[in-house]
Amino acid sequence: PAQMVALAAQRHMHLYGTESKHFGEVAVACRHHANLNPDATMYRRPMTIEDHQNSRMITTPLRLYDCCLETDGGAAVVVTRSDRARDLRQRPVYIASGGLGGGPWNHRFMVRDIESPKTEATIIAERLFTDAGITHADIDVIFVYDHFTPLVLMALEEFGFCERGEGKDFVGGGRLRWPDGELPLNTSGGNLSEGYIHGMQNTIEAVRQLRGTARCQVSDAKHVFVSAGNAVPTSAMILKGAI
Repeated sequence: PAQMVALAAQRHMHLYGTESKHFGEVAVACRHHANLNPDATMYRRPMTIEDHQNSRMITTPLRLYDCCLETDGGAAVVVTRSDRARDLRQRPVYIASGGLGGGPWNHRFMVRDIESPKTEATIIAERLFTDAGITHADIDVIFVYDHFTPLVLMALEEFGFCERGEGKDFVGGGRLRWPDGELPLNTSGGNLSEGYIHGMQNTIEAVRQLRGTARCQVSDAKHVFVSAGNAVPTSAMILKGAI
């Protein structure tokens, strides 16, 4: 997978001027949140952008800290009817909308999608926000499947949080870091720094955010965006808190 993603990352860099340090912004944000999460693999193991830039090369341009962890673990969520959820012990969180898109997947298509106006993610995004009755500006916290840092930038572009080629600027300035960033990313550490449980921990943390029980709790969080996969069969949903 790293070699396939590296090809797409190189193409993104060639087309849009993206640099390794921009990928590092994603890695540092996830590590920052993991450092506040005692359950994270990388708890109390801080990382700076300089640490990211000095980490060893895995497959150009991906460095060690551009790649997700390898861990074992388990995770689960309970989904039921909204009328039943209201009577349960935990405060409910509602699925406002969801979508799934699939298509050919190999390194050639991954590179092609860097320039394609329509991908699985863009098609899902067209319906996702309309069905939820909100806009991108209403999202308080974002959870993006972070198997490799370049694909987080690409997901932000394809899901419409910024335009093609603008991901490098969108992630800068601490925007993705709690508590001061305007759109905190993967607030328990994600696949990059909490543990690789195929993104399920991101869904669980999204629920915590809307219940008000997250360690990196975003104040008054009402809507969160969750995606699973990018440049591969892709799914996404918008969750909202109890009314």
